[in-house]
Amino acid sequence: MAAPTDRDSSPRLPAAAIDGETILRLGRAGDAEALEALRRHSPEALANALQQLSPALRMEFLETAERVEEIVPLLPEAEFASTVRGGGIEESGWLVEFASPEQRVAAVDLDCWSDSRFSPGRFFAWLDAMIEAGPETLAAAFFELDEELWVLAMRALGEFSILGMDGDDDGPGMTIDGLVFYDAHSAESEDRIAEILRTALLYAPSQYWRLVYGAVSGSAAEAAHFAVRWHRNRLNDLGFPDRDRARGVYAPLEVEQLPAIDATPDARPDAIVPGAGGLPERPGGSALGRALEALPPHRVNGVMSAILAVANALAVADRLPLAEPGSLETALARARRGIERGLVELSRSQNRPVGVVLDATPALDLFRIGAGLDPTLGVPVASLDPCDEDEDFDWGVETEVISDGDRTLDGDGRPKPT
Repeated sequence: MAAPTDRDSSPRLPAAAIDGETILRLGRAGDAEALEALRRHSPEALANALQQLSPALRMEFLETAERVEEIVPLLPEAEFASTVRGGGIEESGWLVEFASPEQRVAAVDLDCWSDSRFSPGRFFAWLDAMIEAGPETLAAAFFELDEELWVLAMRALGEFSILGMDGDDDGPGMTIDGLVFYDAHSAESEDRIAEILRTALLYAPSQYWRLVYGAVSGSAAEAAHFAVRWHRNRLNDLGFPDRDRARGVYAPLEVEQLPAIDATPDARPDAIVPGAGGLPERPGGSALGRALEALPPHRVNGVMSAILAVANALAVADRLPLAEPGSLETALARARRGIERGLVELSRSQNRPVGVVLDATPALDLFRIGAGLDPTLGVPVASLDPCDEDEDFDWGVETEVISDGDRTLDGDGRPKPT
């Protein structure tokens, strides 16, 4: 986070002292008194409050907010991606400019991929936002995003050759250094190619020839293999398991298969699972809420992280579009419902208080029990699979199929008309 400036030296209230509705009301007022009220709160407090608003309302606040360059990098990665996607990525270049490198990389991972399938259309939308953000942001992306992803993207944009390299120097486009020819697949692709290579040459010369040689002679199959690998590793770091592992959330489990719970079990520490969206709010007014209230304070975050891990596994198993507003909330609601159903059933079966049961039983086991009892939870939400319903996810890198217009890859990995 950037160091506070002189005008930010006024006393700050804790994060819990302001909520989303309040910052939106003050932002809309925009008068001196409202602005001064907002200045009393830290960027962390404003970023926390911002997450309580819908993406469209977040954008409304940020468009006129002070210290936006400090607030935006504090949003969790998934919240940043859903804010941009929900507010309209075509209007969000300025927001992408203020994002941290981690947020930009995570946005591509969360929004452009569905397991090993990649959407060039979504990637190019983010690319256009980076171009709009300015050459410094685009140049930074050459280093932030995987080199293999750039190889695949450049090949999707056009055909490339280097002067004197293959005797075919008649491409309609030429870079400003006069050494690289290209034949773009569309007018939009031509604009993107020109901006990418111009920016690389002027602002990131060390990356310029990496982009060019990757476009000319890089192996699409090898690039696809490693692009998938790096993507999956980063999703794991954000708390999302691989698809095969995620499907285990639906493995049936009967209450009789669990051992008896002691009246005062040893505290079983749940590992804190890193999450792209941070820990969810604690539910209230339910058996799960009462169980959380009964836990020792030092156990609550661990249990909440375990609940979030179940929700993340559901999101992956159900192939939800991870950056779309509402997707992770949908998964979290399903996780809570299944965990509560399993919690109540196991509490009844073993005659133990719900707090003791929650403290002693992994959240995943509780969901597996609950999903077996609730037919609406026992199977993946296949109808929400973007790969089945959204033709935009048309880059199946494992099978080297790419569609930008009407193009697929030929034997050497170059796009050709179908």
